[in-house]
Amino acid sequence: MPAAPAPTAALECEDVTRRFGGLEAVRDVSLSVSAGERRGIIGPNGAGKTTLFRLISGEMPLTSGRVRLFGRDITHVPCHRRTHLGLGRTFQITNLFPTQTVADNLVLAILGLHPSKFSMLRPLWTYREHYARADGALETVGLAERRDDLVRNLSHGEQRQVEIALALLGGPRVLLLDEPTAGLSPAESARLTRAIRQLDAGITVLLIEHDMDVVFDIVSRITVLHQGRPFADGTPAEIRKDPRVQKIYFGEQ
Repeated sequence: MPAAPAPTAALECEDVTRRFGGLEAVRDVSLSVSAGERRGIIGPNGAGKTTLFRLISGEMPLTSGRVRLFGRDITHVPCHRRTHLGLGRTFQITNLFPTQTVADNLVLAILGLHPSKFSMLRPLWTYREHYARADGALETVGLAERRDDLVRNLSHGEQRQVEIALALLGGPRVLLLDEPTAGLSPAESARLTRAIRQLDAGITVLLIEHDMDVVFDIVSRITVLHQGRPFADGTPAEIRKDPRVQKIYFGEQ
């Protein structure tokens, strides 16, 4: 019997490099993330983690290398087209409309991806099918009970949950989460961690996070960046006990 073909990776980076003049912020990063995998990207400040996300999402062009999404080369595909192809992203800083309700924020995001955005005179409340989608996303992240509250009345942690709900509205097959628990209290961080763990198992998640407890609680594999390059890769248990990783985080004993 012929061998079965290897499954196509959800996301592949091949020798991804980004230079700013003489500075190489990201250098020769290669990684392959399987469909449905939860992968953590960690490293000290300045390691190139967020720059790597910007290269994957298309916000910033590569100097060299390749990015593939489910086998399709997206290296030169614009950012908005990558969203349509199934690549979702959250950011370190929340960017919501504070004087609008939670549900309205999500519906406005849906309209931005829908031809009906050109119906300038149609009242927002008439988009019942969009509100149904918004309610589904809020249910997924555990925030359904806050749908009618103004965003400015939410805690920082709840606003981060709204950000993840926004990312889910595009139906992503690969979701990039950039520091989702940054600035959260321990209780908020625990709640958001539970919401991420409960995401559809078919969604591939790539997570940047400084809180190691969050990383170890969510991901099945970790890639460590240091000075813009891959430094170590392994399971959470392997990374936890790797003396080289301990050294770059904590220095010599």
